[in-house]
Amino acid sequence: MVTHPQVFHPPSTMVKALAFVTELRNQPNGTIINPGPRHWGNFSRLCAATDVRDNLVPDSFFAALAIESGSEWISHDRDYHRFPGLRIRHPLE
Repeated sequence: MVTHPQVFHPPSTMVKALAFVTELRNQPNGTIINPGPRHWGNFSRLCAATDVRDNLVPDSFFAALAIESGSEWISHDRDYHRFPGLRIRHPLE
């Protein structure tokens, strides 16, 4: 999103965006989360339960990752509140 010119003025360069994400990934308290054996079931359940389509399909994929791993999802995007079982918190709370 930070590279999108309709969202940020001026948008970040890809070099800066990747440097930021690399810094986040390298934090000692960070954990890379990958889909596990329950991910597909969680994902398909969320899609069916919330009747998602279009841009909300990737959101349900990420929500299923968080649910499976027991993670809390930090986002200002209110769309994530639609997913049952997802622990979510606004980043400024």
